[in-house]
Amino acid sequence: MEKIINEVENAFSVLKSGGIILYPTDTIWGIGCDATNDDAINKINSLKNKDNLTPMLSLINSSDMLNEFLHNKPNNIDEILKEFKNPTTIVYSDPKNISKLLISNKNTVAFRIVKDNFCSKLISRIKKPIVSTSANIHDRKYPINFKEIDERILKGVDYIVNLPNKSVSNLPSSIIKVNKEGEMIKLR
Repeated sequence: MEKIINEVENAFSVLKSGGIILYPTDTIWGIGCDATNDDAINKINSLKNKDNLTPMLSLINSSDMLNEFLHNKPNNIDEILKEFKNPTTIVYSDPKNISKLLISNKNTVAFRIVKDNFCSKLISRIKKPIVSTSANIHDRKYPINFKEIDERILKGVDYIVNLPNKSVSNLPSSIIKVNKEGEMIKLR
């Protein structure tokens, strides 16, 4: 537990100063930053050789956080979230207080509530969503484990969370969209 707390503090310092991190999530290894920092998001897009046209998702640690980042949180979101056993990213309408680079041209934003201990503690520490995008160069296969992460990614981040043996899934999250009425549409 002490190792996780130390890594949370190290990652927090980097995120707070506008840096980008490589970190294990509840799915695959990700590259992340403060989801309200345009410069940090641009650094990730540059590192991944990715344009700004496809917004990245962000991690939060509770449905209560949605109140701060959505104008209208769906009333039934807690019931919807209980239906999913595996990590699920949800696309929501009408975001607020988040980087415009994470908002689609349809005025939507994607959040996943993590159950991972490290990620949850880091989000609690920074008190903001954390960008989470796969740790690969755009249009290349995402790494299944830490050893498969491209050298350019390893050298391009400001900090690598030192939990390389942490068990993560080898699959990205499912993605669904929830409209204002709370109706679901599966996207991936």
